[in-house]
This record gives sequence, structure tokens and C-alpha cells, in this order.
Amino acid sequence: MHRRRAGHRGDIRARLKGTDVSDGALQPKRRLSYAQVNYWPRVAGYAIFGLLLLSIPADELFAIRVWLAILCFVFPHITSWISRTRGGDARTETVMALVDCFVGGLVVAAFSLRLWPTTALYVNGVINCMLFGGPRLLLVGLAINGVGLAAAALSFGIHPHLETEPLPTALSIVSTFSYLVLVCSTAYRLRRRHRETRKALEREERQSSELLLNVFPKAVIPRLKRQESPIADQFADVSVVLADLVEFTPLAERLGPNRIVLLLNELFAKFDQASARLGVENIETTGDGYLAMAGAPDALDHHPEAAADFALAVIGAARTTRISDTEHVQVRVGIHTGPVFAGVIGESRFHYKIFGETVNTASRVQAQSRPGHVLVSDSTYKRIQATHKLEEHGTVELKGHGPMRTYWLRSR
Repeated sequence: MHRRRAGHRGDIRARLKGTDVSDGALQPKRRLSYAQVNYWPRVAGYAIFGLLLLSIPADELFAIRVWLAILCFVFPHITSWISRTRGGDARTETVMALVDCFVGGLVVAAFSLRLWPTTALYVNGVINCMLFGGPRLLLVGLAINGVGLAAAALSFGIHPHLETEPLPTALSIVSTFSYLVLVCSTAYRLRRRHRETRKALEREERQSSELLLNVFPKAVIPRLKRQESPIADQFADVSVVLADLVEFTPLAERLGPNRIVLLLNELFAKFDQASARLGVENIETTGDGYLAMAGAPDALDHHPEAAADFALAVIGAARTTRISDTEHVQVRVGIHTGPVFAGVIGESRFHYKIFGETVNTASRVQAQSRPGHVLVSDSTYKRIQATHKLEEHGTVELKGHGPMRTYWLRSR
């Protein structure tokens, strides 16, 4: 059923941790995009390669190395801009990692395949590919790197400089690559697990936000986050709407538990939709009763009119909720305007409650109403008589209040 749920205060506050609250709405904390995370590492890596290119003694390839060094200094900023304009997500950064592999092939060729600079470039490529896509992306990246290397070698007429290295140096390079692949494989698995955990936490945050918004008015949630205690307010002018199902107990006995619960779910769902549309706050449902308030805790300039529109929507929703082919739900509704107290009540189990003479009077007015009708108090009548059609019902004696003039609400 559409009921405000109770829970543990500590649980609610725990769910609020890690969530930003702005203007009463829950919003997840802003996380850095992949483009932002990878920006400075990419800038630093390419700057090193650019400096290495400029450090090689001048020869016939010096001009090409200068242009490639300039590319190394500029390229990270270009890729970052492209990635951010496309959202900076993991898929975009995977494409950027493959572009890095191609550019790496060009730079390797410009080094004339000198052993240690080439090793450094391939180490960088292995790290990027393994972190962003694992072994499959590594194979694709190596293939693209080879394409870049071949294209540069053929275009620039580059001849390899494969210095003869001592065996220990060659073995150390092989060991470095092997250990790097092992470390990156572990990092990739951890990264995938972290990504899955983060998605699960984001789903949990969304579900927690939806739960909190069902339990409390939006304006109350920031105060819960601040651990304000007690949460108590006084509102000088609100409109209280109380709807009650007619002959609910005999109806429940006739339909049985399953059918009556389904019926109430259907009916109260329609009430909730109307309250959300009109800016009316659903305070609570109590079996056969539905209590709502317009004008607080979120301010509403024309709350008596909104309350009247909501009451008419309640009557309309009841008429479209069928018990059988020949019978529909009957509700009676009462409205009263005045001051109320409100707050979060309870310690281990708690609710957002409104109370005071206005709530009691709305209940008494509702009790004087008839099935399929909306009865409003004199204070509400004075506020909506210019916007709604009303018909005088007469003076009624309200328990604990005395005589009061009341009116039938007919239409907008």
C-alpha cells in the first residue's frame, strides 16, 4: 500500500551519508569523469616522451622528432577536450587509449626503435590498455601500435637503431614486461570489481532517495541530514484534506485481504498522482483514511485552491476505482484551513505528523460529509469562493468546536 513507512533514525541518517541535498532534493555526489582522472597522467607521460624525442642528437630525423615532440605536448589536451565533450565516460576513454597506441607507434618509429625509449612507450601502452579494457584491449592496442609504427617507418624512411644490449639488460626488459602485465591484470580485475560495486552503490543511493522521499517531505530531508533534533515546526496557514472510505470495514470483510489491499493500492496510487501534480503533501494513509496538507512544509501561494482541486480529484479517482461491474469506491472528503504543528515523532520508529485544532476540525468536517461529496469549512470557503463553485450546506455542530457554517464543493 502507499503508506509512509517507519524506520530507524540511524538507518535513515546512514542512507543520507554520501548524498548531497540541495533545495530539499536528493542528488548524488558529483564524481570525477574518466577524462578528468586521466588528464594529468596523460599530460605527464606525453611530456616525458616529448622531452626524450628532443634529447636525441640531431640527425636527418631531427625535424620530424621536433614535430612529434610538439604533438606530444599538445595531444593530451586535445584528447581530454574530445573526451569531455563526449561525456568523459569509460567507452570514450577506451577509444582515446587506442588513439594513444597509434600515436605511440609514431613516436616509437621516431626513436628509431631505440630499446629503452621504446620499452617505456610500450609500458605506458600496456598500462593504459590493461586498465581500460583488459587483455582484449591490449591485443587491439598492440595491433594499432604496430600500424602506427609501420606507417611512420614507411613514410619517414626510418631505419631502426637496435643497439646491441648485454643479455642481462635484455632479460631485465622481458622481466619488466612480464611483471607489468601481471600487475596490470590484477589492477584491471580490481577496477572491474570497483566499477560494479560503484554501480551497485549508485542503485542503492537512488533507491534510498526514493524511499526517503516517500517517508518524508522533501523539505525535511536536509534537516535529517544535519541531524537536527527535534524536527518541529508551526505553520500559520495551511489547508488540511482528509478523505475517508465509506463503509470500509464491511467492504473489507466482503472482499477479503487480497482484494481489499489491491483495491486500496489502486485508489491511493491515484491519490498520490493527484497530490504530486497539484503540489499537495501526502502526510499519511491509515487503512481507510488519507490525510494530506497543502501549503507546508513547501510553501504554496494558493494552497486552499490546490486543496480543493485535490479533493475533487479524490472524488473523481474514487468513481473510477471499481469494486465490481456495478459498484465503485465511495469516499467522503473534508477540508479546513488554519494553523498546524508538524514534526518528526518517535525515537526507534518515527513518522512525520501534523496535529493541532485544524487537523481535528478537518476530521470533524469530513465526518459530516456524505459519500461522493466534499465538505469545506467556513475558513476554506472564504478562500476559494472566487475560484470554485460551492453550495451552502448549513451550520453543523462540530464536536469540541461548536457550530460552524459548511459548504459543499461542487466544481472548479
